Amino acid sequence: NSPNTVFQFKNLNLSEMIDRVIESNQLIFQNKQIEISNRVKDDLIIYGDHLRIEELFTNLINNAVKYSYAGGKIQINATCSDQLITISIRDEGVGMTQHQIDHVFDEFYKADGSRHDFDSSGLGMSICKRIVEKHKGQIWAESEGQDKGSTIYITIPQNKSYKRSEKTTYTTITNK
Repeated sequence: NSPNTVFQFKNLNLSEMIDRVIESNQLIFQNKQIEISNRVKDDLIIYGDHLRIEELFTNLINNAVKYSYAGGKIQINATCSDQLITISIRDEGVGMTQHQIDHVFDEFYKADGSRHDFDSSGLGMSICKRIVEKHKGQIWAESEGQDKGSTIYITIPQNKSYKRSEKTTYTTITNK
């Protein structure tokens, strides 16, 4: 995913893309007995690069599975306001400390230094961040602490004419 990668933007059906990622990773979920639900409305369209958005969701969903406990649930939701789609991927897994939240998108950062997974370069989340930024969006993580799960939030404009304002403020809404 070099800086010279050419992105080819078009309108994409968000729910269909997420369904495809879930289908192609079905074995991973079944092995861990993870229940994954795509609650994204069928009519949400984002303006993005098909391959990169697919890579983004593959990374994020696989990460949610990796840090989930067997038998856990993962929920994917999306809301739309002011031409901005906010997507959330919530798991019930190991959760994150504030330090992990602060560094999760850094290159080569691994949330669990004791894990030496061969399949993990520590680049997954920094690649996700780069993809989201190329789409004029933002990505961040929230967790109520260890063993309380994590939620990754992404905002992506709904169409190409969107101009991101420099002063963005977030209101955190937690559903208990």
